[in-house]
Amino acid sequence: MFLGKEIRLSRLLNRKSGRMLAITVDHPITRGIMPGLVDIRTTMKNVVAGSPDAITMHKGIAEKVFPPYAGRAAIIMKATAYSVHYHPTYDTPVADVEEAVRLGADAISVGCIVGGPDQAQQLTFLGQISKHAASAGMPLVAHIYPKGALINDQHDAKVMAYAVRAGAELGVDIIKTMWTGSAESFKEVVAACPSIVALAGGEMGETLQDYLKMTRQALDIGLGGVTYGRFVWQHPHTSAVIKSLAALIHDDASVGDSLKVYERAVKEG
Repeated sequence: MFLGKEIRLSRLLNRKSGRMLAITVDHPITRGIMPGLVDIRTTMKNVVAGSPDAITMHKGIAEKVFPPYAGRAAIIMKATAYSVHYHPTYDTPVADVEEAVRLGADAISVGCIVGGPDQAQQLTFLGQISKHAASAGMPLVAHIYPKGALINDQHDAKVMAYAVRAGAELGVDIIKTMWTGSAESFKEVVAACPSIVALAGGEMGETLQDYLKMTRQALDIGLGGVTYGRFVWQHPHTSAVIKSLAALIHDDASVGDSLKVYERAVKEG
């Protein structure tokens, strides 16, 4: 591995735990300008205050919003976008490795949807950007979801394992994927992937406790980190939520102790 890539990975993965706590704010192209992202400057301030390891964002937000926080969290620059309204099964390229280097990013992130008629084209792109990222010493993060038209159950462990393994086969360093519903089934996904597996949040719970329980179960069977978004920055106490996740992920706290960290952070303001 190139030294540059090792250095960048060391900024993504927490030194205490070797895991990654990343927050994503790349949703507007995908899902519209959701509550919590309208005022992106305030949201960014609250996210950074929670001290995540990294924040995933598109290049325009990195340039226009992130500069006051340079050095306080690693940038994962998102380089593709899909839309649940207009192209729900196709992640189209919108940036490249050169731009990620220029912005000082510690990783480049792409989406890849498998299990549909666009799979071949998207895997071709994934293989190409993997090559370019490796040449630049840039870690590659991929959001790989089995959401193609030929998939009957997106949360089935077998199709999820196929998705993450496809990413590992093509050189992805950190692979973000979805929860399968149980620790037993998700263990199959982690076991199939020699790359770091990070968990997406999405709509897999209703309360902070739900997400902490899911995260704790996944950590206990080998999860390498999380890349959470909506439930974090739509919460009224964003930074406190991130601090509770950090206790869980980096200090191996229990769900109960992580909730205490949250409550203490809320009180401290």
